[in-house]
Amino acid sequence: MPTRVLYMEERRGQDPDPCYLREFDARIVERGPDYVVLDQTAFYAEGGGQPTDTGVVRWPGEEARVLRVQKDKGVIKHVVDRMPAVDEVRGIIDWDRRYAHMRFHTSQHLMSGVVWRIFGARTVGNQLYTDHARVDFQPANFTPEDLQRIEAECNGVVGAAQDVRIFEEDRVVVDRKIGDRSLLDLIPVSIRRLRVIQVGDADYCPCGGTHLRNSSEIGGINILEKRSKGKETDRIVYELRPRA
Repeated sequence: MPTRVLYMEERRGQDPDPCYLREFDARIVERGPDYVVLDQTAFYAEGGGQPTDTGVVRWPGEEARVLRVQKDKGVIKHVVDRMPAVDEVRGIIDWDRRYAHMRFHTSQHLMSGVVWRIFGARTVGNQLYTDHARVDFQPANFTPEDLQRIEAECNGVVGAAQDVRIFEEDRVVVDRKIGDRSLLDLIPVSIRRLRVIQVGDADYCPCGGTHLRNSSEIGGINILEKRSKGKETDRIVYELRPRA
């Protein structure tokens, strides 16, 4: 049975917001040689350029470290350093790591939306870390002036404190809205309802990652460098400014 993924649930004004859930109660439904499967989880399983969450699963008087989290056909496996001795546990996420990934993931959506709008370049790859990120664009051959414009446009949206919405939309509607930018062929055709992330009026894109509530939480974007990654492909590497 697929694991209930708590951060994937639609934002409906609940507190805490699903992406901001730091702790949760769960029941172990499967044990492997070095992993447990829970009936529900708020841990992010590595994918889509976003690294795995880490943390602990705790039970009375003891805990096990969650070293990494993997997804296999809808089942979330939590790789642990020791096997819990009980079935009922409390999951606790390493919040600083998760929140850094949320800031970078939302900023990546923002940059991808800005670059698409101005230059018509698609995002063809990305990788997030806790202290920097990279995004690959195609077709692209950015000048230093282009990079300054991208940074300024992104920081304008950050300063405008635009809401980040998470909601579901019919696949046909999503395909119509994103048009030539679409990478929907990477999503199985059997999935007819898609989880969409919308960053103000800057970006609209299907995504399964964890995201901020507002663009102001990004803090600001500093582009560090551009690297050529082959024919008409440029990689932008950037860091985030501290939050105000």
